[in-house]
Amino acid sequence: MPPLLNTAQHAALAIALCYLEQSLRQAEMWLQGRQITGILYRTSLRLSAERRAAILACIAEALEGVSRLAERFNLRPVDEPLENKIAAEMSINWANLIDTRSDKLRRYGPVDPKLQELLDPDMEHLAQLALAIASLAREPEEVYDESARSSHGPGDR
Repeated sequence: MPPLLNTAQHAALAIALCYLEQSLRQAEMWLQGRQITGILYRTSLRLSAERRAAILACIAEALEGVSRLAERFNLRPVDEPLENKIAAEMSINWANLIDTRSDKLRRYGPVDPKLQELLDPDMEHLAQLALAIASLAREPEEVYDESARSSHGPGDR
């Protein structure tokens, strides 16, 4: 019997279900109380306990459906390296930070001359930190193999 899906159809199905699962898992974390209080933002969820429970039940049912389809169509998990996401997000943030220095803010209207001194050094520093984080996240890391260590190396007596 020929496969039910060609390669492109298989990939499309896997991608759609993967995005659904990611969204379901994120919603599940939020519904279970994972809220963030940052410096400039906070997340909130204003749903009753009954509504949360109903949504969590729907999420569980949807995840069962994803699991069933993954098994039926032999869809395998794909590793999503978070270091790539970190690098991408920080690269985007670098560009946004560079675009909010005083000279770039002129596109929104006149800029106070003091802004260059009060804003630009900190924005430049934050932009460089974002770039450093992106770079560090992209660099391949040497994995330390404990088993490769000699039992008679320095410090072992």
